[in-house]
Amino acid sequence: MTFRDCTEKLFLTLVLMGISLVGIAQSLSFPYPERKYDFVNYDSSVLYTPAGNPNLETFFNKLDHFYFDGDEGFTVLHLGDSHIQAGVVSWCLRRHFESLCHDSHGDFGLLAPLSIAPKNNHPYYYVSRNSGNWEFERIIKNVTGTPIGLSGFVAFTKDSIAGLTFAFPKRSMKELHEFTRVKLIHDANDTCYDIFTNVDSLMVDCTTDFTEGYTEMVYSHSFDSLVFKFVRNVDSRSAEPMHVHGVLVDDSLPNVNFVTIGTNGASTESYVREKLLLKQMNAVNPDLAIVALGVNDASGKNFDKGRFVQNYRKIIDAILDANPDCAIIFVSNNDFCGYRTGHNHNQPLVVEAMKELCNRYHASLWNLYAVMGGSKSIYTWQKHGLANTDRIHFTSDGYILEGDLLFGAILREYEKHLKGVAEK
Repeated sequence: MTFRDCTEKLFLTLVLMGISLVGIAQSLSFPYPERKYDFVNYDSSVLYTPAGNPNLETFFNKLDHFYFDGDEGFTVLHLGDSHIQAGVVSWCLRRHFESLCHDSHGDFGLLAPLSIAPKNNHPYYYVSRNSGNWEFERIIKNVTGTPIGLSGFVAFTKDSIAGLTFAFPKRSMKELHEFTRVKLIHDANDTCYDIFTNVDSLMVDCTTDFTEGYTEMVYSHSFDSLVFKFVRNVDSRSAEPMHVHGVLVDDSLPNVNFVTIGTNGASTESYVREKLLLKQMNAVNPDLAIVALGVNDASGKNFDKGRFVQNYRKIIDAILDANPDCAIIFVSNNDFCGYRTGHNHNQPLVVEAMKELCNRYHASLWNLYAVMGGSKSIYTWQKHGLANTDRIHFTSDGYILEGDLLFGAILREYEKHLKGVAEK
């Protein structure tokens, strides 16, 4: 049976049964979400695509091949600030993509040694530890000017021996998200250290690229924790440090690879300052980029819409340099209150800016601000336990709802795609 036959059969079967993907989605407990809250504007939870989004159709074709043929995986990049660093929305989206196909599974994507940096919340699905003397920089306050790469965070050491550990608690469901390929992202000139892991006996291949700045290790089996040991070369006369910009993990099999990059306090300005970070987008090579930056740009009284658009263009250009066929979905700011400025009134300007970007890049916008209920809706979300007392961030329930709603908007477009394939 051809691929088109498969999709046509699926769609026609749904029609004959008198249901749509909406019905099976609800029966399988994934979005389209239940209309539980009367203050949420569920009808606004759609993708706004004023100039068309041909790359989204390309992405859906990859989904088709993955779900129906199982011969090609896909990569989603989720880029943002503290709302994304917590990892709840990303985890929710990843689980939903997996749930479309019973046998599919996802990867953890990008890991960062956040234990080194105080006041940085870890994504809840992994933890990190460190040994030896490490220093760090983040993209929001890069005091030393150390180049910062993919994760928006860099850890560096001059110790003769130092270590980093990544472990996965039970809540991460590690058995469903196993990986056998590890790519340590470091500086291109990090030649003074030898790199070892706790699972070297399982290693079947190791490649270091000093031009791009990474060491890739392939293992015969998956494992529950990953320990790196960095040992300075005995013949090294240099005192240069070892830099770690993040660790990409995935399976060699076709899968759902979800890469999350989020940094507390980050703005568009934070990202465009770090040229290395934008360059290392090539290591991700995303098929879909969900970009949710803007809260920290818009939180001040002197928000500059033109500058905001200019910064965003540099970020999107870097993503498209990595993969010109990458589909772009912008996520608008949530309604929020500033720490000192009270209720923020710049969200409509952010939405306008993102609509301009949609036209320029043939991208889509998911308007979280409208979905929440518009101006001052953050107070209602807080009252119902969906937003924190800071009236900026959501609770876990709020982030899960956001993930459900966003995936529902993507799923509606995918349903249209399946219908179109079946009708050809």
